[in-house]
Amino acid sequence: MDEFNKIRKEFFINQKSVYQIAQEYRRSWATVSNILKIPEHQIELRGKRKRKNFVITPEVLVKINELLEYEVTQKVPKKQRFTASFIYKKLKQECNYQGSPKRVRTIVAGARKDFKASAPSVFLNLDFELGLYLQIDHGEVELIINKNKIAGYLFVASVPGAVVRFCQFYPTKSSEAWGAFHEECFRYFGGVFKNVIYDNDSVLKINKTNEETKFVLELQMHYGFKAIYCTKASGWEKGSVENAVGYCRRNFLAGIPEFGDIAELNTKLENECNNLLKTQHYISKKPLREYFDGIKEKLLPYNPGKTWGRYEDFVVDNFQQFTYQGHAYSTPEKFVGSKVKAYITVNEIKVYEGDRLIATHPRKFVVGEDSLILDHYLDQLEKKAGAIPHAKVMKNEKFSSILLNYWSKLKEKYGEKEGNTQFVMTLKLRRQSSSHDFEIAVELALSYGAIMYDGVQSILKQIQIEQVRVVDVHPNLLSDDQFNIDQYYKLQEVQLD
Repeated sequence: MDEFNKIRKEFFINQKSVYQIAQEYRRSWATVSNILKIPEHQIELRGKRKRKNFVITPEVLVKINELLEYEVTQKVPKKQRFTASFIYKKLKQECNYQGSPKRVRTIVAGARKDFKASAPSVFLNLDFELGLYLQIDHGEVELIINKNKIAGYLFVASVPGAVVRFCQFYPTKSSEAWGAFHEECFRYFGGVFKNVIYDNDSVLKINKTNEETKFVLELQMHYGFKAIYCTKASGWEKGSVENAVGYCRRNFLAGIPEFGDIAELNTKLENECNNLLKTQHYISKKPLREYFDGIKEKLLPYNPGKTWGRYEDFVVDNFQQFTYQGHAYSTPEKFVGSKVKAYITVNEIKVYEGDRLIATHPRKFVVGEDSLILDHYLDQLEKKAGAIPHAKVMKNEKFSSILLNYWSKLKEKYGEKEGNTQFVMTLKLRRQSSSHDFEIAVELALSYGAIMYDGVQSILKQIQIEQVRVVDVHPNLLSDDQFNIDQYYKLQEVQLD
């Protein structure tokens, strides 16, 4: 480029001819002429090679745009958006991307103009004694559980300095969820930490008085640890778990993933935490499993089996229900107008009249979903046969194929009204037997054509009589504490009249 510029200077400034310049610089006349013909705006591009981009292929760009478009259409919360590192892994797996993570970060940043990341410019080195401290916090997440989109909370525990983490999901952040997480957390670590660090959550601290709640006092008494609280609005005082919440949310629940149920989700989260133990500490380069094993040796003893919950009083309305957090839970008809006590845990609600358990419900979190037990309404449905096709509790019930076939045969033979009445009467027989024996009785009634209530009742009684008579004679007929009537009739070659 130096000679290139000198040739142009000789011609345009020093007014030398092409021939003189060619002689002086020992170049051909054609070469000098070509150099002089190059336009000014192209001079800066001379010598710069244009490379074809073989890494950022159209397929890669389409995939990046798909992921960012998914965030918009699904309204993914900001804290659950796909990170550049997550997108980089996706591109390597699905598009055979051969480029660098840095190049992906540049492209993603350009595609998502509103994405901004900021971090403190100054940090302090902290040194927590391993095994003495645990930090716990939670963050909001959105998921699809059993095809329903629900918002909930990712509870995370982090050991400061060790990058050892444990997380679980709960649809609520009330005291029963806090208690359940502590139980699962101490089970995972194999013991209780002497000190647990929190922020000033309303479940743990009373805002007006800044005193500890009854729940957290009971929590400390049960497990034997000391609660330590950060200064209000000072999240950096528990930076380990603050970072852990973000890490677990981005890496384990990026986007809005789908799961069959909460148990499946929490099993997946625990497996992810176990996988982290196979990696190395980012500073010491030691396996995190070594830190985990070292922590165990310093923990307090843990007594498993505590179910955390709280009692609340309700009055049963005329629909045989009481309502808790927007969801209805049913009771037997005779308790209409009565006061009942419910023991509420993160997974279920047990209903008591005095000390007597009268109903157990799975806890509901999906908007518009109720827990109505069909058996609670059978007496009322028997009197109001016309309401059976329209009753919400009947529509929500998932009957087996045997019962659906039986119901259909009843309506076909006796008409809609009488068939519905007979079906409800037959369902009440489940109160007198196991579900296994009841379905066998219905199946036998269908095969013998004795489909009326009386026929099923007679067959069920016969099964129970035979069960009592042969259970000692043929102990091999018991499977999982359940009498196997099919094997018995095959063995005895008995036919019911």
